[in-house]
Amino acid sequence: MKRVSLISLGCPKNLVDSERVLGEVSSKYSITFGTDNADIVLINTCAFLKESREESEEVIKEFIEKKEKGKIEKLIVIGCYPSLDVENLKKKFPFVDGFVGTNNLKDVLLAIENGGVYVDKTPEYADLPRLQVTLSHYSYLKIADGCSHRCAFCLIPKIKGDTHSFDIDFLVHEAEALSKNGVKELVLIAQDTTQYGIDLYKQVKLVDLLEELEKIDGVSWIRLLYTYPSPYMHKVIDYIKRSKKVVPYIDMPIQHASDRMLRAMLRMYSKKDLEQIVESMKSSHIAFRTSVIVGFPTETEDDFKELEKFIEKYEIDHIGIFKYSNEYGTISYNMKQVEEEIKQERFERLNELKDKLAIKRSKSFIGKEISFIVDYYDSTSKNSYGRSIYDAPDIDNVVIVKGKLKQGGIYRGIVRQVNPYEWLVEVIK
Repeated sequence: MKRVSLISLGCPKNLVDSERVLGEVSSKYSITFGTDNADIVLINTCAFLKESREESEEVIKEFIEKKEKGKIEKLIVIGCYPSLDVENLKKKFPFVDGFVGTNNLKDVLLAIENGGVYVDKTPEYADLPRLQVTLSHYSYLKIADGCSHRCAFCLIPKIKGDTHSFDIDFLVHEAEALSKNGVKELVLIAQDTTQYGIDLYKQVKLVDLLEELEKIDGVSWIRLLYTYPSPYMHKVIDYIKRSKKVVPYIDMPIQHASDRMLRAMLRMYSKKDLEQIVESMKSSHIAFRTSVIVGFPTETEDDFKELEKFIEKYEIDHIGIFKYSNEYGTISYNMKQVEEEIKQERFERLNELKDKLAIKRSKSFIGKEISFIVDYYDSTSKNSYGRSIYDAPDIDNVVIVKGKLKQGGIYRGIVRQVNPYEWLVEVIK
């Protein structure tokens, strides 16, 4: 039996697609997680930014060389990059056997067997079996794809089209299957989770979905990523406050906090809207992760200071900081650009603020009791590593406990020592 290996680039949404592709491919091929002994290599690409497209191209070049040397038989490129610009990819990489877009995951087997191009703009219902590649106790649940917003800086609608949601029954069925495989924590993702259901049900159904997912016995934690600052957030916050399983954590990218910048970015909310949502989160003791862009075209020092003050005022718990990337095909591409040196200086200033807030936040937890989940045990340090209820996988703070605890186990503990991004916790027996 031929062996297939897959390289997954980009975000957790891509990772879910990769798991679905592996599940589909495993019906006819043997799966290997190392590319050295693979006959066929699939590369799931990211195309959101120029840097991510360059990374995708470098990986494609690496495996074209291996194909030319006879180390692999076939190379298939899938995901966002073919969806964005398959004609350019075909010209650049004629030795790639097949190209498959994000709306054509079911065609991966055809691409492997026959080669060719499978890229459609019409979304498919990706009801494929999943071969989970995350740690066994948590998994991402992609509840929708695409986006109906038209933010000035973003290529996602060009890549994936408008929001297309998976129906509640399908998602509950998928979550139940993940739970039977040992998943304790579901991490809900989409381009915008607060658009969930608008295309299927003509109204947002995120809370309805959460209610159904809570009924799954094996699931202990449900975490919400990639929300949007819409009025619906107030309903989400109210639900989290009374929920037994949805953890007190919201990821809500704000991108900026200056009204002038928000208008330029075509974000459909004001600073006042943001303040009301964030104040509601803070008063409800919900951890708040966000991401922001510095150096968006025409951003002035006053605009930047407004963002800086907003972050400091609300002591945002977790923050991703990105320098504006000027992407061809976006609305902001031809706007007056901010100089790279200014972007870098603002990026560094916000990172200093982020570290300052992180140590202040961590110190505030010393002596407090928290719930945490164990991700793995390290036999060298003889420590167990995990995350508190206020921290998402891969991107947030780490909990460290001396000794061996059960992977996927959920414990209570007291925070004893901290640095900005790690907490030493003593388990409550």
